[in-house]
Amino acid sequence: MKPPSRNPDHRPRLKPLGQPRAVDVRTDEHGEPVHVRLPGRTARRVAVVRERWRIDDEWWRQSISREYRIVVLDDGKVITLYEDLSEGTWFVQRA
Repeated sequence: MKPPSRNPDHRPRLKPLGQPRAVDVRTDEHGEPVHVRLPGRTARRVAVVRERWRIDDEWWRQSISREYRIVVLDDGKVITLYEDLSEGTWFVQRA
């Protein structure tokens, strides 16, 4: 017997993103991350930047200007970073 479906219309459910957390990032002369220190961890080298995109939004309210990067660290961990371009601070976006 098949258990009852929790999603009767069978549409994919959206998974909300967790709150971003501040991280320490060291960049190269072009502003690309080269080292990342996640909260409570030692610094890791960025092996490769897989993707990069920018979001500029909500200028009519509180402006958002962010540069996102999906990076692979030297231990193989894949994370999404973003730089708040208004503040110059870096965050890891937790899934």
